[in-house]
Order: sequence, then structure tokens, then C-alpha cells
Amino acid sequence: MGRFAMSNAALLMSFKVSPREIERIVDRLDIIPAEEIEIADAQEVRVAAVQLMLKRYQSLTDYIIDMNLYVADAVNRRAQLICFPAFAGMLPASFLPQFETTLQKLRPSQEGTAPDAGSLGECLSYFSDCLHDAHFYTMSALAARHRVYIMAGSALYFNGDDLCHRAFLFNDTGDLAGYQDKISLSPLEQELRLEPANEVKVFDTPAGPAAILIGGDADYFEIARVAKAMGARLLLHPTAMRDEYTPLRSTMGLNMRVQENRLFGIQSVAVGDTGLGFAAEGACCAFGPVEMTRSRNGILARSSGRFEPDLLCPTLNLEKLAAVRSPYRQDRNVEFLEKYLDRLY
Repeated sequence: MGRFAMSNAALLMSFKVSPREIERIVDRLDIIPAEEIEIADAQEVRVAAVQLMLKRYQSLTDYIIDMNLYVADAVNRRAQLICFPAFAGMLPASFLPQFETTLQKLRPSQEGTAPDAGSLGECLSYFSDCLHDAHFYTMSALAARHRVYIMAGSALYFNGDDLCHRAFLFNDTGDLAGYQDKISLSPLEQELRLEPANEVKVFDTPAGPAAILIGGDADYFEIARVAKAMGARLLLHPTAMRDEYTPLRSTMGLNMRVQENRLFGIQSVAVGDTGLGFAAEGACCAFGPVEMTRSRNGILARSSGRFEPDLLCPTLNLEKLAAVRSPYRQDRNVEFLEKYLDRLY
């Protein structure tokens, strides 16, 4: 698709995607608000991780209906906080005019390689605003109607002239509770000249203070350590895995951060064909300190499949976490840790 065609397509999308139109579509869904936020119990907090199937939508209505199905399923399971995966905000691109032509432009020439950074950056320069509005206002409206907190996953957006990889958190009134930009950039993000975030944020949620670790941010202990120092008790990890998912991978990344810092961790993933020559696969997981898990592997719960859509909705006991983190119930050799632990990284 040439620049003139992309410019016209973006203009057409701007008429189809608007907060008013999204509100109108959501109003037709007859959503019954949840009551879980009002009766939240620290001993029984439910956090849902969405295993989101990548698919193509024919219209804004199709997209909103599908997102509502995930949220409604989580609310029916009494979830108070719902977490979508990385790049969930890019799904509205599938109902862009001439989407197939655009996808062909982004598809890498060699199998297994990342999308062409130049083509991706050019497409985002035209469609970023439309994608942002479709994703942002849909999740905001669903959070308000269902009266539930939603961590809406992440997406690539132009914030003014700067391209960022950002995840949004909405509260139960649909207001923006905050956002987190990605801190550690992938090679593709470096090619796109994203500006890495230099701030770790902690947000108040029904599951306690929470930090968001987007994708590769979970691979670095410093980020989680800063989040813990700021009072976080929960790490939300929206991700999308290109490589083959193995049981070994479930013991790395977020699980390591959870064990190091004695926190809870929730991992949400995207699965399915990306249309870019590779598939995303994985499993939603809930992690906790090994003392709280039956198999002593840190895994509280895990979705059954790695290719299909799913929803994981574990129950977290914040009071039990506080007991595990108590210094009076731990035998720590501080001198040993200071001397040797950091060398392992």
C-alpha cells in the first residue's frame, strides 16, 4: 500500500473509530455490572490472565464483541483485575482498509525474522491514532460497564513524535489509572528508535499495588527489584512469545522475578498466527513464592493449552503473601547474598 492509499485509509478509519461509536456499540451489549470490586477480600483476590487468540476482525463491532467475551468470562469467574497480553492493542489493525496489502508490506522476506522496521514505522505513522482510539476507548468502556479493573495489554503508539510501547491500566469507572512504557527494548524496537522508559510505576489495584513488566522487562531483575522497593505485591506481565514454548520457559523470566522478590506474578499471552510468517504460542501462568505452591516450582496455576484461546483466573491470598515475606519467618544469610547473589546475573 502506497503512502497516498495509507493516508486515505487512515482518514476513512478516523470516521469509523470514535469514542461515541464505541460507546454506542458497547451500550448494545447489555452488560450487567459486577459487584466484586465492592466486596474485595485480601484473602481471596481473583486476577484473570487472558490467553488472547490473534484473529482478524471484519469491523469495529466484531472487535468489541470479541474483547467483551473475554472480559465477561473473567467477570463471571469473579475476577477483579483482568490482564490482556502484549500487542493486544494492535488487533484493531485487522479491520483496516486493505489490511492484507498492509500485512504483505510488513511480512519479512526471510522466515523467522522480525517485521521490516522501516515499513512498520511508516504504517504506524498513518494508523497509530486509529489503533490507539479503538483499543483505548474499547477497554475503557468495558472496564466501566463491567465495573472491573483492566490492564489492557500493550501496543506500539506514537505519542506526539515519539514512538512508544505502552500498556494501559483502567479502573472500575473506566478512567485511566496509569500506563507503563517498556523499559528494555528488543532489537526491532531499537530499529524503530523507540525511547526506552526510565521509570518503574506501581499502581493501586484490587489485587494490591501492582507493576507492569512488558515483554522482555521480565528478564531483568532490576526492574522487579525497583517495583518491590516501591511497594508492589503483584507483577503483571503482558507478553507474546515467538519461540517455541517449553516447560523450562515457565521457570524463567517472570517466575524468577517472583522468587527473587517474594511477590505474585500474572502472565498473559497472545497465541495464534500473526500473519507475519510466525506464530505466537505460550501459556498464561500465575506465579507465587515456592512455599505457596504444591510442587515447589513457583507455579500457582497455568492454562492447559498453548495454541488456543483461554482464560486463567487464580485466587491470590495477599495476607498469606505478607506472611511469606515477613523477615521473622525467613532465614537469610545477608552476607552471603551480598557477596555472591548478584554475580549470578
